[in-house]
Amino acid sequence: MPPRLRDVVALPDLGLTVLAGASALDQPVRWVAVSELEDPGPFLEGGELVLTTGMRLPTKAAACSAYVARLVAADAAALGLGVGLSHSEVPAALVTAAEAQGLPLVRVPEQTPFIAVTKAISRLLAAEEYDEAARGFTAQRELIRSALTADDGGPAAVVTRLAKHVGGFALVLDP
Repeated sequence: MPPRLRDVVALPDLGLTVLAGASALDQPVRWVAVSELEDPGPFLEGGELVLTTGMRLPTKAAACSAYVARLVAADAAALGLGVGLSHSEVPAALVTAAEAQGLPLVRVPEQTPFIAVTKAISRLLAAEEYDEAARGFTAQRELIRSALTADDGGPAAVVTRLAKHVGGFALVLDP
């Protein structure tokens, strides 16, 4: 499973602050997209932390609400606004819109480069992939050991271990 937004904002080196949508911090983050577009939705697959400096960010409440709605419709995991370039702080209208629509909004401090956020998420994703592969190899070893050890219950032991590893059940339909 991809890292949760909660895991990303907890990384102390990034200094991220959640300003809205705290109830959705268990949202998985599948990647990072940096965009200054008014509608980045067509370029997203879903699950991205969208980072922006807000160069083209609307200032009126209705326009902020529409911007957030487009991100929600694109299934973005969260929006991160980098402060210090276009905005000294995250606009209140954006915070209000994000909170109203349940989109997590994260303040990215000026000293945190977007590439640092991307690298951190990449490391979390790589660690998850490594753990998943290791679990797969462990399961494979146990299944082979069960199949080769006659004293371990034979086919029934293989089926029992397989069910344990898939987190469900397994049946032998034809020996």
